[in-house]
Amino acid sequence: MESFTRNQNFAVIAAGGLGTRRAEWSRFIPKEYFPVRGKPGIALLLEEIAELGNVHAVMVHHPYYSQFATWASRVLNAPDTYDRLAGTAPRPQSRPGVSLELIPQRGPYGDITSVLNADDHLGRPTDLFVLYSDNLYPRAHPTASLHDLGDVGTVVFARPYSRDEAAHRGVLVCDGDHAIGLVEKPDGPTARGLEARYGPDNLALLEGRARVGRSFLDFLHSYRPPGGEPKLSLALAAYARTAPVRVLRANTPVTDLGTPRPEAS
Repeated sequence: MESFTRNQNFAVIAAGGLGTRRAEWSRFIPKEYFPVRGKPGIALLLEEIAELGNVHAVMVHHPYYSQFATWASRVLNAPDTYDRLAGTAPRPQSRPGVSLELIPQRGPYGDITSVLNADDHLGRPTDLFVLYSDNLYPRAHPTASLHDLGDVGTVVFARPYSRDEAAHRGVLVCDGDHAIGLVEKPDGPTARGLEARYGPDNLALLEGRARVGRSFLDFLHSYRPPGGEPKLSLALAAYARTAPVRVLRANTPVTDLGTPRPEAS
């Protein structure tokens, strides 16, 4: 294991699912490799991570994809290999400062499991950037924006509240720029109740990026989810009852690679 350096950043790409909503693709390749704007989604994720500079990233994948991941690890860490073999000469593909490892998920499926696997693999760093592999935010630079906030503990990325989207996202209840609660994928009547109680301006949609501090990570190692479902959003809601969780809002579109359509755009 590499020793920590003062300026090194650590990241986990949570990719432990089987992409069952896209089974026509996912039985062959993981959904984070689906094409987006002419590139595999994972390439865009790595470009986003590279904005941090010196970063050690771990991508936690479902064990079903282990053989695929062995090949992908070589490709993603040496993106110019194809061009040398094929004799092509596109723009340089290197990502200086990015070290990427792919490891199979160990434990029950869930985004908490992916984060804990990466935290242990990385030697439990001071903080960890969390990226959900199936969510992309064109031109928003969410990971760099989380980094630029400095040492503020645990921060989650969010978009403006929309009742139409609430049923597919966690809805944060906010007090200023801090979360004080969360409701996971509320149905219509529940969403209307939240609007009436808190006002739409005090609600936000939880998105697939976060920067989690050591205090939250330690909490996560001892967290026992209600009903046994290891969802990171529910753990954040429990943590926010006694500790600050900051909310970074951005009005940006999202590309969801789990959406059943032939090609994300």
